[in-house]
Amino acid sequence: MSEPISTKSGIQEFYDDPVVVGSYLALRVREPFNTVLHERQIGFLNRVIGSLQPRRVLEVAVGPGRLSAEVRAASVMVGMDGSPNMLTEARRRTRERGLAWNFVRADGFSLPFATGSFDLIYTLRFIRHFDRGGRETLYRELKRILRPGGHLVLDAQNRLVSLPHRLEQGMQNYKVYDELWLRDELVAELAGAGLVPREVEGIMRRFAWQRRLNRLRYLRLASPARLLIRALEWSPDRNPSTWMVLCQAAG
Repeated sequence: MSEPISTKSGIQEFYDDPVVVGSYLALRVREPFNTVLHERQIGFLNRVIGSLQPRRVLEVAVGPGRLSAEVRAASVMVGMDGSPNMLTEARRRTRERGLAWNFVRADGFSLPFATGSFDLIYTLRFIRHFDRGGRETLYRELKRILRPGGHLVLDAQNRLVSLPHRLEQGMQNYKVYDELWLRDELVAELAGAGLVPREVEGIMRRFAWQRRLNRLRYLRLASPARLLIRALEWSPDRNPSTWMVLCQAAG
């Protein structure tokens, strides 16, 4: 079994593949489970933006604009990605919706922005693709371009839930490296990088039941499946599959 892609160049090449770009949005929102995951991520981001009222917002690893096409507007909105093909799709989607995003092709490990440039940065499905050394480099760069006291939003996968699921599915199906955490490990890692977690919200709750409900799509029952998966998001769960984390840059 080949090792998952974990190098910066390998990940960039993978996500610039036209086949990956063309199928990315469908993969992320087509199935009932992924539709609800997308809704929950957008909901968290829009709540944070509404509460903090940031003037300058940056999305790192914007991809095809899955999030940027739906988040609340700020005075300055910048989307950054290393993939030209992803950026082309992001520009198209945001323009169709009349959103005034500025897009930049750049390296997440060496961001082309001045120190203290942004009030809020968010990045999903990016930081977790790298090992601890890579993540620490990314944390330093993100903290550098945040204003003092600025905020970062990221997502993380719960090892207690995600690892058994991935082993069951077959690890060979996961092409790109994806870090999995225990909650305390995640909080300690971020705090150690000077990005203090202020909120850790668990989403995709009752994961085992949600994945079972997701199979209803095979019976052409995708709409009822989405409703039931959404309903489970109202239930308490100490072990959700995903966390959305709001951090604040330490002074």
